[in-house]
Formats: sequence, C-alpha cells, structure tokens
Amino acid sequence: MLYLHETIDIIADGQQAYLDTVTKEWAPRSAGRGVSRLVGAWKVVGSTHRWPRVVNLWEMDGWEQLAESLERQHLPEKRDPDLATWWRKATQWRSGGFDRVLEPTAYSPTRADLEARKLAAWVCVQVLVQLRPGARQDYLEALGADLRPALEARGITLMGAYAAPMRSDEALILWAAPDFRTLCRLYAGRDADDGLRAWDAQVTALRREVEMLWLVPAPECFFHPLHGKTP
Repeated sequence: MLYLHETIDIIADGQQAYLDTVTKEWAPRSAGRGVSRLVGAWKVVGSTHRWPRVVNLWEMDGWEQLAESLERQHLPEKRDPDLATWWRKATQWRSGGFDRVLEPTAYSPTRADLEARKLAAWVCVQVLVQLRPGARQDYLEALGADLRPALEARGITLMGAYAAPMRSDEALILWAAPDFRTLCRLYAGRDADDGLRAWDAQVTALRREVEMLWLVPAPECFFHPLHGKTP
C-alpha cells in the first residue's frame, strides 16, 4: 500500500463544507474509479494545534496507482474533467495545504484491516516525528514492538505508522481513541505511567522533535461511531 496525507488550510468557516465535499462527493467517485480510497477525513481540534484545518488520508495500492492519479491531474491527454470540476469547487473553502506521500510499516493496518476490526473512534491523534539521521527505521520498529501493545492495552488503537519517503527522517503515526475521556486520562496520567515513561526513555535519543494534534473524524468516515446511523 501507499498513502497520501493532506493537511488543508481552510478559509473562514468552510471546514464542514470542505469535509462534506471530500467525503460525500469526491471520495465515492475516487473509490469507484479505483483511484484511491479515503481512510479518514478529520477536523483539527483547535485547542491542540493551529486551526481551521482539515486532514485527509487516502490509501492506494502502490506507486503505480499514485502515478495513475498524478497523470489524471497533470497530463493533458489523461486529465480527469470531474476532478478538475471538483477541484475548482473545493477552492472556495481552502487556501492551500501540505501533502505527504507515506509508506506503511509492515505492521501498519490497512483500511480493510481497520474495517474488519470494527474500529470506532470519536477522536484520533496524529503524531509527526522528526528523527535523527538514520534513526527512522529503529524508531518505527520499536513503536510496533513496544508502544503499540502498550497503548492498545490502554484503549488506544493504532490506525497507521508510516515513513515519509520524500522526507528522509520523518515518521507519521495515527492513533484512534474510543472517546475523549479515554484520551484525556492517558495524557493526565502519562508522567505516572511506568510503561509510557519507559517508552520515552527508550526513544529519546532517536527523536529530534515530536508534534501532536488531535483530530475529530467526519461522520461519513467508516470508523465514526455514528457512521450509518445519522440521518
């Protein structure tokens, strides 16, 4: 698999309108044409990071599918008129953004894996890690072996663990929490949690910087607790 991670800067109060056009209009078309599958679309929780912004994560079957997607955008003879129309419509709610191509670790679940597990989450955590040169593989291996089981024992599910191949020492991790209280209890007790303190001590020498933000999924996301239940 291969993933495209998008951080979208939203104009004024256009956050929900932009999410709606992604989840209700473009995502079904994209999946139906075999271009990419929407894993999630989220609002950034303003009390945890800069806002208003939306984060999208798309899943593809590999680099070949990414090439096909880029051809639909940039090659005149293959340009997708529906994408161009949707793109123009979406610009009324966005002013720019930052995208990353991501390669998953061997233990990172696919969208199908998460659906099979019946994942349900009111809130997700995005962790962007800047690592010391050459330390990314060691960090991601340690995360899969040690932090993943530790957090899952505390009610937090791994949604994805990725390396950014175009950014040499960057990793991005997504976690899912069933509700805000589970996540807040984890943060409130982290300094007294021996397991989490041991994890920090284990990887401190590998990291240069860690940036976290919380995300609330759109109701159309397959893992939203009210997915399929809203009118």
